[in-house]
Amino acid sequence: MKQTMLSWGLKTDVGRVRKANQDAVSADGSIFVVADGMGGHQGGEEASAIAVGSILNSGPVETVEELADAVSKANELIRAKGAVVPELGGMGTTVVAMCVLPAESTGGALHLGAVNVGDSRLYRYENEQLEQVSLDHSLVGELERAGQITADEAARHPQRNVVTRALGADDDVEIDTWEIPARVGQRYLLCSDGLVNEVADEQIRSELAEMNAPDKSASNLVQAAISAGGRDNITVLILDVLENT
Repeated sequence: MKQTMLSWGLKTDVGRVRKANQDAVSADGSIFVVADGMGGHQGGEEASAIAVGSILNSGPVETVEELADAVSKANELIRAKGAVVPELGGMGTTVVAMCVLPAESTGGALHLGAVNVGDSRLYRYENEQLEQVSLDHSLVGELERAGQITADEAARHPQRNVVTRALGADDDVEIDTWEIPARVGQRYLLCSDGLVNEVADEQIRSELAEMNAPDKSASNLVQAAISAGGRDNITVLILDVLENT
């Protein structure tokens, strides 16, 4: 059995239009989080910062259910802060996160846990193919899955930024979860919609195929989004599964 290790890099940018960066991103080697805040400059920044900080500080995460619990706790904190600070009322954030699951809980092989709320995305690149793992919790995502619009129509839809799930929106939040066997050669991409609204999947796949170091690939993708218009904040986190030599 190949012994594996992880390598990661991240990049966030305000873009060319927005006055503030409401995205947040961080990683500590065992938990990796991207959040895209909403609710005005201050509210969005606060919500995404609470989400990322709370999830990273949730303590050891041994199951994907515990990662989901950390997301639920972040939702509670966002709701509580919005209730007592009037200018933060109505703030919210998307979140997509991954964690390393302990070997003893997965039979010895490396597994990753993943969670998602909203339209920030999780992709997997493997064997020259790019696959979106997460589902967009958005109006156009639901219309596309129902067959009412095409993928091309979804990409141009005037309401493509309307999310149907977010932390901070309700007391209870529905969280999608996955437990994923990690294999050497895989690349995972966690990103806010500021990337995918500007850069097509094929261009993302092409950049990941170059197998640059994760921080270089993250920077290249952010720059591609800026060059394409940069109409939103852009955040990219890339996680590589490598053979430990």
